Amino acid sequence: MDCRHRVMWAAVLLSGLTAFAEQPPAQGHAPAEFFATPDGIGGPTPGARFLATLPFAARETLRKEGRVVLDHKKSKANGLVRAVIRFERPRDEVYGLITQPSQQARYLTHVKASKTVGGRTAESEVVDMEVAVLFVKMNYRIQHWFYPAEFRMEWELDPSIKCGLSEQTGFFQLYALDENTTIAEYGARVIAKDGFLDFVRGLGERGGIAEALSALRIHVAAPR
Repeated sequence: MDCRHRVMWAAVLLSGLTAFAEQPPAQGHAPAEFFATPDGIGGPTPGARFLATLPFAARETLRKEGRVVLDHKKSKANGLVRAVIRFERPRDEVYGLITQPSQQARYLTHVKASKTVGGRTAESEVVDMEVAVLFVKMNYRIQHWFYPAEFRMEWELDPSIKCGLSEQTGFFQLYALDENTTIAEYGARVIAKDGFLDFVRGLGERGGIAEALSALRIHVAAPR
């Protein structure tokens, strides 16, 4: 039971990884110093500079497993999850694949449906999600915003659709580690209205999101 519930919660977290108005400015940005090359001399790549900010244990897990969920003591209280994923593909290719949120039902087991609402543009896509585990099902709608110049995607819950969530926000930020390797920074915040969903999150949030991120890695790595 623990495993089933944590995977369901992970699917909710990841889903967030066109019906709203004009695209807003990005809520976050990669630090400018990650892209600096002092005096015009080549230095560490943006991906290497980002990795240098992580604890040694996190870098080791990322090296061995290709993804790591960062451990934050406050995450359970505020619904925040942060993770880092390594993809063995160029950054442009990874960005093109992760910015297809309507494809999530193809690789996340407990996402039963992920359908685009009203069409997709270069800037945004709205997706209706259906997540289910055993007899528990939840439907909600997510607005995704694309920022290709920054290799960034952000998302937020559509509050007009009634569901068991009061908040669902998140982002993917991509960094090139080298020509064929991409590092993705992931963050998501989920706040549930329902005590049962809070219970699901508490059962295994970190384990479930790790499994979902592994499924995303496999999806991105698949031959095309």
